[in-house]
Amino acid sequence: MFRKSKIWILKNQKLLLVSVALILLLFYLSLPRQLFSDPYSIVVQDSRGQLLSAAIAGDGQWRFPEQKNIPEKFVKALVAFEDKRFFGHIGIDFISFGRAIKQNIQQRKIVSGGSTLSMQVIRLARKNKQ
Repeated sequence: MFRKSKIWILKNQKLLLVSVALILLLFYLSLPRQLFSDPYSIVVQDSRGQLLSAAIAGDGQWRFPEQKNIPEKFVKALVAFEDKRFFGHIGIDFISFGRAIKQNIQQRKIVSGGSTLSMQVIRLARKNKQ
């Protein structure tokens, strides 16, 4: 009897492992290859990487090219302003949603949102499509 239950457990572990692998593969395949194809702003830097000049992108938006190093002050400012609990949630900030719902009900109009940086990136990548 012990041998049968041990075989059953091993089969279920294999099934679970295959299922998780399949789900991860499907998730990976569902991701877009390139999130953004919008034009970048023109950036001129000196030999040390210091910004000398920048010009707005052709569509009137400021979009800087991807860099290997992002200034820590910029990251801190962005997180503080846009999503102060960014490093502590899974992509959805239920506290911010609750706050936004409360404020919007009290004001009887939309005065606050609860989107996270993750949500904003996806919204921008989808160009506001539903």
